[in-house]
Amino acid sequence: MPPRTVLIAGAGIAGPTLAHWLTRHGMTATVVERAPALRSGGQTVDLRGAGLTVIRRMGLEAAARNAATQEAGIRFVDDQNRTKAALPADAFGGKGPVADLEILRPELSSLLYEHTRHDTEYLFDDEVTALTDDSDKAHVVLKNRGERSFDLVIAADGIRSRTRDLVFSDTRTRGFGLCTAYFTIPHRPSDGRWARWYNAPGHRSVTLRPDNLGTTRATLS
Repeated sequence: MPPRTVLIAGAGIAGPTLAHWLTRHGMTATVVERAPALRSGGQTVDLRGAGLTVIRRMGLEAAARNAATQEAGIRFVDDQNRTKAALPADAFGGKGPVADLEILRPELSSLLYEHTRHDTEYLFDDEVTALTDDSDKAHVVLKNRGERSFDLVIAADGIRSRTRDLVFSDTRTRGFGLCTAYFTIPHRPSDGRWARWYNAPGHRSVTLRPDNLGTTRATLS
């Protein structure tokens, strides 16, 4: 009996991780990603709980720690940058606001891709544009590669998944009034290795987090 074939939409974090486990259990995984290459954007991911367990079972914990941001912890500061409270990264057994293992999203994405690319078919610069199920196979139309059939299709392409839109009638998201902007700024020597969090009047906050690439990840909410 030939191995079951699975198409995964999305080559971010969930897609390559799933591809690893499907391959490990004897299935053939294909990952389709509408971006032309791995996405280089994204902020810090804290690997804790189930996420840390999965990385360990994949044998990637050491590699993830080598690519970690090495944050010392987080300081809550006032409008003069004076520390009011501080929690080191090892607070609460490494399960505090800053986890024991913090890694930039693109670094984690690249790590997962490199780990799976030899056993997984990756189709970049493409996406599912049509999807039908005849109870035997899932038949898809790829924008740039035509028609293909798989035993399973899994949508792992984010909160605004176009793949889910092809299956379900209403996948709209509903906002709760919180707006957040993420961007990258130059890192200054005075920034140090601690993340800083400032709560401003009017339900506003600013967070600055040093990374391991010589820059600082900033968040305005």
